[in-house]
Amino acid sequence: MKAGEGVKGLKDGIDKALAKLDDGQAGLGDTGGCQSAAAQKELYDSWKKYVDDVSSRCDGLGGLLEGAGHDLSKSDQTVREELDKLTLKYEDTEAVGGQAKEK
Repeated sequence: MKAGEGVKGLKDGIDKALAKLDDGQAGLGDTGGCQSAAAQKELYDSWKKYVDDVSSRCDGLGGLLEGAGHDLSKSDQTVREELDKLTLKYEDTEAVGGQAKEK
């Protein structure tokens, strides 16, 4: 139960970081005429998605751990299957930002 609370508690810090990321992006404006601004926007979009996924993963894993602590009637196999589903849902993907593109 404490492990679940701890993992879910990570969401607070992640949400604060996401808010700062959003604040930093706010003044960028139109990126059409500037390659560096367009690259920065692409990187922002990539990190925003990644941070959103990390936040959701903390919430999902924390809930699962809390539930396992409360509900001792679940078998180890059932808990393992739930963890495997969470792992599949948030399987890492290739990075999309910060890579050179062909011109």
